[in-house]
Amino acid sequence: MWGGNKHAKKQIEHDEREIVSELKSERMTERRRLRRKHATSAILAGLMVAILGLLAYMGARGVVLEVKKSPQSTGAEYQLRAEVIDETGNERISRRTLDYISLLEQNLADLGLMMSRATLPLNTSRELYINIEGTPTYFKVNLERGTGVTAEDIERVVKYLQERGITPTYADVRVEGKAFFQ
Repeated sequence: MWGGNKHAKKQIEHDEREIVSELKSERMTERRRLRRKHATSAILAGLMVAILGLLAYMGARGVVLEVKKSPQSTGAEYQLRAEVIDETGNERISRRTLDYISLLEQNLADLGLMMSRATLPLNTSRELYINIEGTPTYFKVNLERGTGVTAEDIERVVKYLQERGITPTYADVRVEGKAFFQ
């Protein structure tokens, strides 16, 4: 019987070690789960701070760009000479769009080109079609680009087309430094 008792005692010690081992394993697993949870929370908090910072930066940058785009006050308001056609069906053209057209007309005049018509096309936003006197081609422009850069691109395209004797229906200068025509 002594031998059976030893065996039972060893079995109990072994079972106790397994229970302790399982408890340690469960505690370690729980600790790992909590560490992952804390790490995930920290990463999400960091991402939220980064996104909020980016939104604040973009908002502030948009205000700065809007101020830069607004027409320079010279005391007297510029009189728009070009015909403005609204194909969108809106009864009123925004002040911002009219200011953009006026500045573009001024910049084109500074480059020796006369804008004859500006059209707000149907089913588009932030886009204008500009006609230049002396050329049958109209130019697709983007209201989000600066008027000076747009005027320079139009001037380059007009010269390019005239030098080569090309008369496309339109030329697209909405992308800076590139022009597409058809």
